[in-house]
Amino acid sequence: MSVPDPLVTALEARINELINKFIQDQINDEQAEPLTYTPDPDKLAAFRLLAHAELEEFIETKAKHSLIAKRQTITAGNFKTREHPEIFAISNILDYKLPTEHPFDTAKFLKSIEDLIKAAERTISDNNGIKASSFQKLSIFSGKMIDEIDETLAASLSSYGKFRGDVAHKSASRVSNFLAPSIEAKSAVDLVAGLKLFFAAPAQQPNGTAN
Repeated sequence: MSVPDPLVTALEARINELINKFIQDQINDEQAEPLTYTPDPDKLAAFRLLAHAELEEFIETKAKHSLIAKRQTITAGNFKTREHPEIFAISNILDYKLPTEHPFDTAKFLKSIEDLIKAAERTISDNNGIKASSFQKLSIFSGKMIDEIDETLAASLSSYGKFRGDVAHKSASRVSNFLAPSIEAKSAVDLVAGLKLFFAAPAQQPNGTAN
């Protein structure tokens, strides 16, 4: 039996808390008077902004934790490239060349990986939003390979990020793309479920077998 991911558990709890605080009364009104109810745009805007922030922080934290684990492996003297092929995926997406010339210098290589990890951490610090390109980078920092990225989930996150941008840059009273409260809540819940499934999927080892 797999151990629940505490980050996922915390994210699920937080999104449910936001639904109860900002959306549940709106959902109740929607269900009671589906044709005549009037939604509160401020509550819908607050929910969308805060839910987006929670999703973004979750994805960034998964990446940070993975990079910290790699640094600890290097410090302990146990780093093997065969066990961490994602290092080359990270170097590729950051356009950072690792020293692999002959004769191979292990110390130089490990120092370059440390520099690469620092570059990835700076990328996380500079991240803004959950658009597909950001999700791809952060997923690779988290240990995923390029062909393991869930493009449907990436597109859904990107769409949600656009909706967040619409709310962030104008008055809630002038936002025209609010969804029904029940759909606003379901959109966030579905993204959490998608992220939970995505990060629970085992990474593939070089021989094609799963962890």
